[in-house]
Amino acid sequence: MKIIETKKLTKYFLNGKVKALEGLDLEINESEIFGYIGPNGAGKSTTIRLLLDFVRPTSGTGQIFGLDINKKTTQIKKQIGYLPGEIYLPENMTGKECLNYFKSFKKNVDKKYLKELIDRFELSLNKRINEYSKGNKQKMAIILAMMHKPKLLILDEPTSGLDPLNQQTFYDLVLETKKWGTTTFFSTHLLNEAERICDHVGILREGKLIKIENIDTFREKNIREVILETKDTIPLSLLQHPNVKKIERTTTGYRLTTTGKNGAFLQSLDKHPIEDIKISEPSLEEIFMHYYGKKGESND
Repeated sequence: MKIIETKKLTKYFLNGKVKALEGLDLEINESEIFGYIGPNGAGKSTTIRLLLDFVRPTSGTGQIFGLDINKKTTQIKKQIGYLPGEIYLPENMTGKECLNYFKSFKKNVDKKYLKELIDRFELSLNKRINEYSKGNKQKMAIILAMMHKPKLLILDEPTSGLDPLNQQTFYDLVLETKKWGTTTFFSTHLLNEAERICDHVGILREGKLIKIENIDTFREKNIREVILETKDTIPLSLLQHPNVKKIERTTTGYRLTTTGKNGAFLQSLDKHPIEDIKISEPSLEEIFMHYYGKKGESND
């Protein structure tokens, strides 16, 4: 069953002068965890606002649960858990008062599950919201989105402000909701976050969906930035390995963008004294430029 479906969904602002989203064709199935990846300004939040009928499309259509996102928005929202990118909570309420206030708008909140969420995030309910750290406000917002076991979770940068332990708690919870049929659509700019829990990822750049990838295929790309620190000059022929997509000379050695597994390539450099090797994720912009191409076409 299709939970989210859009056709040519488009949004321009300022009388058509600013493109936020263009021609989005998207299908997300029941129980799927879908990661919507892109740098800031790519159009991720605009997509979410369109799906939730906070803004109206310039053109195109969308459906959630088979219902028109603009004509049946009230009916749709009863079955959704939403976490916005910018969190606004009643600052003068205690955590307990905040939970009770939002719980009053929901039907059939499972008290046992709500307590489990609070305990797993180790969230104190006695403090006022204005005394909460950014991380605790984020935990509260996640609990509010999940407490009624919605059919669809729509989450905008859900782990922002969470420490690694609480990020893992969030990942575990989302994977658990999948087991009872919940669908999750969440935006992120963190590759490792998508790789951990998603079934598919949609890659967004400058308001256009570049590609939808199966997460196993995406993992196999293993797109990484490799920094080699060496005083030696390594012949270019050695660095021009099939897995190396970009080569830069630095003051301390070389910076490379690679895909796939790096073992064989690194072993080929064994005759050159390498002082240090650092391997990390490149920026999304680097990935788009050097893997998907300047205009978004895949370089497979």
